[in-house]
Amino acid sequence: MTIDMTQPKDKRILQAAEEVFSRHGYEKATLDEIIALADVGKGTVYKYFGNKEQLFYKLVADKNAPFVERLEEAVTGDFSFEEKLKRYFKEMVLFYTANSTLWQIICFEMVGASNGCRVVKVDGEYVVASRYNSLQLTEAFKERILRYHHLLHAEFDILHQLILQAMEDGLLKKNTMPEICTKFVFFGVAMSIFNPNTDEPNDMPAEQAADIIVDHFLRGNGAEIK
Repeated sequence: MTIDMTQPKDKRILQAAEEVFSRHGYEKATLDEIIALADVGKGTVYKYFGNKEQLFYKLVADKNAPFVERLEEAVTGDFSFEEKLKRYFKEMVLFYTANSTLWQIICFEMVGASNGCRVVKVDGEYVVASRYNSLQLTEAFKERILRYHHLLHAEFDILHQLILQAMEDGLLKKNTMPEICTKFVFFGVAMSIFNPNTDEPNDMPAEQAADIIVDHFLRGNGAEIK
């Protein structure tokens, strides 16, 4: 990857960070490699971003904010429920395809999935819990997990609210676990993008992919029984 050296130093660092994190993941990425690629001093990275985790968070948060805005716009306006779903998933497919490696890092490294952790809701608040009694979690580690959880949740909640409203309007069957229903479809789509079927073409237009996702969600794969 070629870094545009005419950019301000903070922009060069972010561009280099995206390349290095995408290549190695979070744990194996080093500030030294990012510094070398951006051609800046170590002190410059600390001045702008503080440390590796703050740098990664800045990188993904800056990408996520306009993405969430596009998702909100997709489900706003005089559109049918089905059309809003298609518009939502079109944006999701475009974004997750373009940022697949970074968002895999969030899902598998930064929210604790690979560290025996999970985020649960207790008395209306999200908290970090350990899957194992022997695993002791520091407050700093919990805070790190929660902020990436909230970043993903900003995307997820738009779909969740859309599905809740459709249930209230009688457009979907009501159930006692709408959040689980939303998670199945949201993370199912994410995982299919993270792990594409190598036997199928991976250049499907996002709009076509959205049509397939929504048709499957609303109507399933069952044939009409006569």
